[in-house]
Amino acid sequence: MNDNLFQLLNQFAGRYDWFDDLMTFCAQDIVWIMIAILGFLWITGKENNQKTVFYACLTTVVALLVASLIISPMVNHPRPFVDHQVHQLIAHAPDASFPSDHATFAFSLAFSILFAKRKTGVALLALAVITGIARVFVGVHYPADIGGAILLSFIIGFLVHKMRGKLDFIPLFFIRIYGKLVAKVSFLPRSQ
Repeated sequence: MNDNLFQLLNQFAGRYDWFDDLMTFCAQDIVWIMIAILGFLWITGKENNQKTVFYACLTTVVALLVASLIISPMVNHPRPFVDHQVHQLIAHAPDASFPSDHATFAFSLAFSILFAKRKTGVALLALAVITGIARVFVGVHYPADIGGAILLSFIIGFLVHKMRGKLDFIPLFFIRIYGKLVAKVSFLPRSQ
């Protein structure tokens, strides 16, 4: 089933240059849009937004560490282009593919924000889904790699969200530092 779903998406790669370019952008660069959204939330100067951004970053770091240091070495699943002839649109090292780091990054941000800010979270979740589909389309991940990233991101995001109240002293420390820096630069909004 994993191979069949991969072939279903990847078979369309290489047919239209404009669509390949779009999917390549989505596979590699859509995460920058997500980071920009987090940056905007931070510079609003609202403490709740800044704490949400902190927890999104914490979720992402923890999920990526679990993925790269524990899960990926244990599973050691090869990428599609290692085992099969595929339409590979982006260069990638032939390292382990499960779970997808790009998808883990995108879904960790999305779920973390979704737990705190519903509308923004839904928008980020849509971008994460597009990223996941694009990673399969360009030939560097299987659908299960994306599914694993989704599950891991959700679990870590949920656990971090549940611990928010107990960990608030950490983001508040960084928010205070930001506030002191902003006091010296007048064009940035202060934390409220």
